[in-house]
Amino acid sequence: MKAAEFAYVYLKDLIVTLALHPGTILTEVQVAAATGVSRTPVREAFFRLSSERLLDILPRRGAVVPEITVRGIREQAETRYVLEGHGVEWICENEIEIADDLKSLIAQQRHVLDTEPDAVVEMVSIDKEFHWELVRATGNTEFAQLYNTLHDRQMRLGIAMFEAIPERRASALDQHTGIAEALEAHDVDKALELLKLHLLSSLTQVADVFAK
Repeated sequence: MKAAEFAYVYLKDLIVTLALHPGTILTEVQVAAATGVSRTPVREAFFRLSSERLLDILPRRGAVVPEITVRGIREQAETRYVLEGHGVEWICENEIEIADDLKSLIAQQRHVLDTEPDAVVEMVSIDKEFHWELVRATGNTEFAQLYNTLHDRQMRLGIAMFEAIPERRASALDQHTGIAEALEAHDVDKALELLKLHLLSSLTQVADVFAK
């Protein structure tokens, strides 16, 4: 693995999992020392992460891990609803059988919740796989590529929300179950209603936690 790629992967993992807290300032010297690479590949990693909106560049100072805000959560939820909602419509209109796959993911997530209730990263990974299935089912590669650009920020926000609001770990599962059942019945109106509730209703809940 090239030095710039190594620094990129190293930093991205720390940012996405919140090991680096929002607001943390990073310098090239600091990261170079931690990774054992020179400052040039660290600088490349900074700019790559900035292009993915996982870092904000601070001229002549380094970079800072972005804060998590209500606006950011809302904008991502609205974007996801457009993409995932199209997936729901496609699945129902074409009577695509996806419910068994979704229920399998729900069972995996519930097992983690029951046996390792603090394994938030694993829970969120499965959660994101559930939502990815809604987009993947369309077979639309343009949609898939666009959706994938959200993945790391989805993970970061999901981990932050599950850690800040522990009860959401269980409520999200219940909402997933409702969506899967509506898709099994190919009830597009119900599935869209539940998806919107799942993605957008949490904004009220998180407003006090991420009021920045």
